[in-house]
Amino acid sequence: MQIRQPILYGSVLLLAVVVVFVATGGGLFNQSTPWPVQWQHQTFHSLCHQIADRSFWINGQPMAVCSRCMGIYSGFALGWGLLPILSFADITRLAYVKKIAVVMLLFNFIDAAGNLFGLWHNTLISRTVLGGMLGSSAALIFVGDFFHHN
Repeated sequence: MQIRQPILYGSVLLLAVVVVFVATGGGLFNQSTPWPVQWQHQTFHSLCHQIADRSFWINGQPMAVCSRCMGIYSGFALGWGLLPILSFADITRLAYVKKIAVVMLLFNFIDAAGNLFGLWHNTLISRTVLGGMLGSSAALIFVGDFFHHN
């Protein structure tokens, strides 16, 4: 296996890991300012609803993103980091990966809609797991762009 564009691959991996750390919010960094005005929350305020009850808490502060967004970001980072290993699997053929990503997107939509309409009550864990599945499947879409076998 040979990696195409190793600098770009490494840069995206580093950026994905940084995004996950920033998304954890000020609690990880022991910030004392009120969480709504912390720079981490301001960074994600246009990307996530940031409802405190739907977020994990660290050191008495909610993360800068909800549990579903944290799952998406961490799932993408994990999936991206595993691309070199997963590139050997047959499931990473683009047609399969796109279908998996669409299914994961639908699962997240159905979960959110079911909760909204009172059909069930999702949890922090269920949102994180479904978000993680979506994020990791999104990362897999790029496997053909970065890896090929000799």
